[in-house]
Amino acid sequence: MDDRETKDDMLQTTHAQRSQAGSPDLGANAAIGRRLKAYYDDVASEPVPDRFLALLDALDKAESDSENSGRK
Repeated sequence: MDDRETKDDMLQTTHAQRSQAGSPDLGANAAIGRRLKAYYDDVASEPVPDRFLALLDALDKAESDSENSGRK
């Protein structure tokens, strides 16, 4: 019985330490989240390539031409 009581005490102490320090998973998740946000911010701040802008302009023109031809 003494072994069981000792193990229970150790588990309660470990649980209390985790509660006070915060969950270790949250710390890891927070670090991953910060890194992902920094990576996303870097990618989002890059300029759009000219080739993509030309494709978007062509798409806008095609949509506008189809709308105008449908109205006639």
